[in-house]
Parts: sequence; structure tokens; C-alpha cells
Amino acid sequence: MSIRVLELYPADLSLNGDVGNRTALVRRMRLAGIDVEELSYSPGDDLPETADFVLIGTGTSSAVRSIAADVERIAPTLRAWSEAGVVFVAAGAGFHLLSTSVRLSATEVFPGAGIFAGSVDSSSMRIITEAFAIDSEFGLLIGTENHTALYTGRPDQKPLGRVRNGFGNGDGTEGARVNNSIGTHCHGPFLVLNPVVADALIEVAAKRAGVEYQPGPEHAELDGVIDLARAILLAKVSA
Repeated sequence: MSIRVLELYPADLSLNGDVGNRTALVRRMRLAGIDVEELSYSPGDDLPETADFVLIGTGTSSAVRSIAADVERIAPTLRAWSEAGVVFVAAGAGFHLLSTSVRLSATEVFPGAGIFAGSVDSSSMRIITEAFAIDSEFGLLIGTENHTALYTGRPDQKPLGRVRNGFGNGDGTEGARVNNSIGTHCHGPFLVLNPVVADALIEVAAKRAGVEYQPGPEHAELDGVIDLARAILLAKVSA
């Protein structure tokens, strides 16, 4: 049994190193002896029949404009997957495109896929946080932040966490969670710097697929290196 990892629009939404989320998931699963099938989706393609992970990264406003119609086309399938429990990790513009709507300017508003019940205004001033820190159910999450968005979520859909350092959604919260789907403004990449989240999501996907995920010594060695990178960012949070 293979775990299928699908990345949406890798040629369009590849800023801020978010491709590393795919790399992190695949590496950790293969270290645990799990067979992984890597898939990519570009505008106009047919989606695969199934996926266990769906990843989407961030990009420019022009990239959002160019793929918005295609996102609307595949939105029903993406929503159905998320409602069925498929794991989604959406960062930056990808998070925004999977929300209900994205405003790029006073005259440009595009519908999103509707997985995350929130609207996005991406016409605000740019926010850059070198040490973006979020208190969450997974513990303290760390990364970087680079966007121009205000995300207004719905009260019945919980955020990923609360901002300790940075801007996040703009109201003290960060990101969104629904079913097994996570949307975030956190880069770095998100799953590389926060392996506790990667492992939690792998466990969910593996259980759904009837596969056992058991991290081993190689994971611990890898996480030791990641801890050094986290420590550098955490020192900036404390400063």
C-alpha cells in the first residue's frame, strides 16, 4: 500500500521553500519504510482518483490570478476530499486559495475552494516576520512569515493557534484547521521546522490507509538538526 502525496501547482506556487513540506513528509515516511507515490498537479490536468496528502504552497498575486479559475474548477473535488479526511497542508497563497474568497484589490475578488471557512484580503501592507511563533495544540510552532493578507475566519472553524510573535491572521490567531486540513501563513518550510506536525499528519494519513507509521533513530537524528534551526529562530522570539 502506497501513500499518495499530491502537490498542487508546484510551478506556480513555489515561493518561500514550501516545496520542502512535500520533501519532509516523503522523507519521514520513507525512513519509516512506507512506500510513497509523489504526484503533481498543474492547471488543466485531471486530478488523481485519490490522494492521502494534498499540499499547496505560496506565490505571487499574478500566480493567484493565473490559477484562480482552475482552483474554482477543481474545488468540488478538493472539498469532498477534505470532508472525507484527506490531509491538506496549505501555506500562504495556497491557504488563501483554499478559503472562501481572495481579494487582491478593490476590484479583484476570486472565489476560493471553500475548504477553509474564511475570507482573505490580500491588499494590505506586507508583513514580514523572521521568527514567526504560534502557540498551538501541537506545541510551539516556529517559522517565518511573508504576506499581505488579513484572514477573517468563521467562529465555528478553529485556527491553527494563537500568535506569540508575528501577525498571523491579523486578529491574534493564526491559520485555520478543519477535518485533517491545515492552512497557515507559516513558512520555513512549515513541516520541516515543525516535525511534530509532520508526524501527527503522517499518523492520520497512515491510519486512514491502513499503514503503520513508526519513527525511528534516523528521525531522531534528523530532528536534532532541525532543533538547531528552531533554536536560532526561538532566540529571536525571546530577544
